[in-house]
Amino acid sequence: MIATENFCYHSFQPIVSKYYKLCRSTDFYLYVYQQAHKDLELPSVIVQGDMHPGNLMWSIDKNDNIQNSIAAIVDWQTMQEGSPMTDLARFLVHCADGNIRREAESFAIKLYYQCLTEEFGDISKVPYTLEQLQQAYKYAFLAQALYSLGIMDFFVPSMEEKIKDEKMKKDLFDSGMLKSLHAFEDSNKLLEGELNDLFIKFG
Repeated sequence: MIATENFCYHSFQPIVSKYYKLCRSTDFYLYVYQQAHKDLELPSVIVQGDMHPGNLMWSIDKNDNIQNSIAAIVDWQTMQEGSPMTDLARFLVHCADGNIRREAESFAIKLYYQCLTEEFGDISKVPYTLEQLQQAYKYAFLAQALYSLGIMDFFVPSMEEKIKDEKMKKDLFDSGMLKSLHAFEDSNKLLEGELNDLFIKFG
């Protein structure tokens, strides 16, 4: 992790120390990526694997104005079979500030289920329930949230190459760290609560 005085690292130290072993557990990640949704009796789907705005191409109109519809999703090199909640969790954890993510989580899974119902034309044809998806999201969320601190090492160097203003660099770095802290805090609630069995087994 890139060390600066920008962010209050004492906020991170206790929670990162607590989950250090879990964050480095291959068995934990294999379980949440490959098995957790199956234990919930959810069929596997095709997962894009790296869902973020840089991999979305937006539609344009005849005047080259960007529209609110997606023209294509690119970069499928990490495509895999997995949970229907993996891409949503990755997008929300890594692309939204903590307060925005928490707000989106209150309706995004319901919207996902609603869209599936409309696509299938009949709720009886949807291969899972809303409750199954909500539970699957919690597992997918953990996988992304506990990885969020490490991903800073990937994005910060590329950011620093493009941004020359030191204050702006500091602000963006602090924003990313706060996003990760919020994700760790919400992970802590799950791992101390209903998903404590994961911490006992892998942590």
